Amino acid sequence: MDLPGVPSALLVELRGAAHQAGSQRLALVGGAVRDGLLHRQHGWAWSGVPDLDLVVEGKAAAVAEALLQRCGAERLNHCVEHGAFGTVALTLDGQSLDLATARGEVYPAPGHNPQVRAGTLLADLVRRDFTINAMAWDLMSGELIDPHGGRQHLVSKQLVFLHQRS
Repeated sequence: MDLPGVPSALLVELRGAAHQAGSQRLALVGGAVRDGLLHRQHGWAWSGVPDLDLVVEGKAAAVAEALLQRCGAERLNHCVEHGAFGTVALTLDGQSLDLATARGEVYPAPGHNPQVRAGTLLADLVRRDFTINAMAWDLMSGELIDPHGGRQHLVSKQLVFLHQRS
């Protein structure tokens, strides 16, 4: 899957950094995947990608460190780690990226911050709200991962809750 407006050089660096950090899976998730499919399937106008959400099976901080080593501070000019949540917000070549360790989470009470534990990409997708937001594009294999039928729901223009807590 190609994403208009996302430079292929950026994807090459992300793949290389994930490999360098020892991660077997790095995936684009969320709105960019959904909107890219809508663009391709329905010819909807592409409004661009303000930020990219990525999930890594491994440590997000290790991938961010590998990106810094590969690209240098001139290209990766913003990097903020949120260790309690296993996430890193960064800017690479002017593109905002949110890099998250694949995770499961438990909320001890409504309105509280989650208790986060490392997990798999599939476990990470289960915690999302709608099937159309629970798809991923695996940047390592090039495969669309759609365990909940989100692509078909896009085709039929349906909005389907993923679970009771959605």
